[in-house]
Amino acid sequence: MTGNTVIFVTDKRQSNLAAFLPGKKQTLDWRRGIRQEEAGVLMDSRYLVLPIPVTKIGKNQDVDELLKEYLTKGCGKNWTLYGGIFGPEWRQRCEDAEVEYYDLMKDATVVHRNACITAEATVAEILKYSDYVIREQKIIVCGYGKCGREISNLLLAMGAKVTVLARSVEARRLARTEGHEAVDFSYGPDEAYGARIVVNTVPALVIREPMIKEMHPDTVIIDIASRPGGTDLIAAEAYGIKVVAALGLPGIYTTKSSAKVLADAILEHGKIGRERKEEKEWVYQIVI
Repeated sequence: MTGNTVIFVTDKRQSNLAAFLPGKKQTLDWRRGIRQEEAGVLMDSRYLVLPIPVTKIGKNQDVDELLKEYLTKGCGKNWTLYGGIFGPEWRQRCEDAEVEYYDLMKDATVVHRNACITAEATVAEILKYSDYVIREQKIIVCGYGKCGREISNLLLAMGAKVTVLARSVEARRLARTEGHEAVDFSYGPDEAYGARIVVNTVPALVIREPMIKEMHPDTVIIDIASRPGGTDLIAAEAYGIKVVAALGLPGIYTTKSSAKVLADAILEHGKIGRERKEEKEWVYQIVI
């Protein structure tokens, strides 16, 4: 067992991650199958960096099955797994195999820095899909969690008139102290009438038909919430409202900065680069 690292590459962020980790680099392409002589890199490595979310590993069934087999047979007992949003199935796999795993999306620093990147990327999506400028524009932001808050504050700094829809009294109070209008979702239909841009961050159905039918035909909904999102897509189609499913934005925009966020957290948490001299370690980028 060496201090080698394996990164499973599913987007540009994962592809750029190797540059921020110590060790010599080698890329393997497993999209068309796994060569037997290459599979050994898994057993000869200490750290495995899975995608965000971890379930994206399932886009390559062969890789998913190989990892499952190794974990079931106890071949990966010395591994440390990194990834984001492991989910019940992957958590159970790791616990059954007694393998250490670290969810990067539960790291407070990663979550904050990721939210900042997501906010900038959301602005890029707005400029790409909306026919309206941001300055002086009324923009609705649904949810005031980490991402909702960063998005709202960035839009405000750009001159937008932000109205936050949030269930929590505390969230609405915070939003108001930071310069936004803030109301409960029950006021959504009233607020929608004057908006041309709506951003959703809530992973639950919050943009419903009563709100959608009040929207101007030019309105664009940028939905960054994880699938299935928070928008009634049937109602949006019926009323001719454009919905953009803007998922995984840090893996699409500013991918080197996004990669460094993950690398910093991995290096802070683990022992990569400390167990052996850097020149004797390898970082394998496995494209799946």
